[in-house]
Amino acid sequence: MPDTHPGTHMTTALALPATTRAVAGHRRRAWGWLGTGITAVVVGLAVGPGADEAGIGWLRALAVFCVGCGPVAGAVGVAALVNSRHIGRAVAAHAWTACSAVAIPPRQGPPRVVLRHPADGSLIPLSVCTVASRYHLANPEPRGVLWWAGDPRTGGVIAPPGGKRLVRVRPTRSDQVRRRDAEAAVRHGLLTRPAPPQPQLAMLEPADQAQDLKLSYAALSEAARRFSRPGTDGHLARKGPDVRSVPWWRVRVLLEISQVQPAAVNAMLAAVLLLLWWLWAKDLQNHIPLLAGILSAGCALRFGLLALRTVPVVKALHRAARAPAPVPKRYVLLPGFDDGLVLVLFPAHGGPEDLPEATLEINPPGDPKHRWQGTPPPVGTLELRGWWDSVPTVVPWIDGRPLWPRYPYERVNLDDQRERDHFAALLGRGQL
Repeated sequence: MPDTHPGTHMTTALALPATTRAVAGHRRRAWGWLGTGITAVVVGLAVGPGADEAGIGWLRALAVFCVGCGPVAGAVGVAALVNSRHIGRAVAAHAWTACSAVAIPPRQGPPRVVLRHPADGSLIPLSVCTVASRYHLANPEPRGVLWWAGDPRTGGVIAPPGGKRLVRVRPTRSDQVRRRDAEAAVRHGLLTRPAPPQPQLAMLEPADQAQDLKLSYAALSEAARRFSRPGTDGHLARKGPDVRSVPWWRVRVLLEISQVQPAAVNAMLAAVLLLLWWLWAKDLQNHIPLLAGILSAGCALRFGLLALRTVPVVKALHRAARAPAPVPKRYVLLPGFDDGLVLVLFPAHGGPEDLPEATLEINPPGDPKHRWQGTPPPVGTLELRGWWDSVPTVVPWIDGRPLWPRYPYERVNLDDQRERDHFAALLGRGQL
């Protein structure tokens, strides 16, 4: 029987359109992997004998590649279909429940999480069942919250707030590991965290949902302190170079945004493989380095095209960060919907009833392994450096360190209902 949770206003997680689309997308990608694997095997078996008889070396190598890699892609597709089936059953039978959560870093293997159910306060230790490229979705930071749909005895699905990116989980099998994870979660303060706002469907009109929102500096400051996690003091274990004295490609975050590094690595790999084929494998009728070089060249082209668009943006941010005339502002730091952070900006000199002037979403300040290390305090003052054109390009500085924007500076117009709905969702009170 479908379950519900008080305050969620939904019978199952599938009542949320974003979740329905996510389930369909997951199933579509699984069938895509399976179809690709089967097609590769069929093409390889069909083309291989003819290419061998005709002595076409590169086509024979392509056939061998297809027959070798096709079963791997098919196995990935089958595993994804099994996961998709479990995910579909869980979200069709259970409602979304927002739970306070703590990630347990594993020594090896997939990550684990511990949820605290808001109804009875019970702890739910879970293990993630997904590929390594999706492990980050099980990290509850910066909000410290994950959505949960499932049964603690059999497992289910977790997702970052919003229900758009689904991850299958199952109960942690070993009783000893379950106890150890629960104790670690208690040490991280999971039992003392307030219950998060529950996901809601649009039972009221959007205007009614956001009508009673309090968006003053005092109200948003209180919300930011409630969302903040211990250790958000802006301290970085390892500081990078001063952006005012080094070129943009020496700044780690800007180099990541630019996509120049993967483009250069793939281009170098393609050159090495093609040279290896030309000097050695060509005479031996071994065309595998040629195929691998072509694949690497394709990846280099893809990342290179991205870099053509991103490098001008990165250069503009680097110039803005070094602009001479800073503009002081007060800020309130709220968690974003993905893994970003949202700065809500207020006039530098004002009172607790001031309304927000603008918002600026920024990237987490830490390195890839510790993304939230160095997160600034939830409330404070900053300096905006940059150029105030028709489309401002600005970079916030807090405690002498830049925080790199993810999206452009956006002025707030609270007469626009869509912007009030956006704030309602940021605060966990609107339709997500």
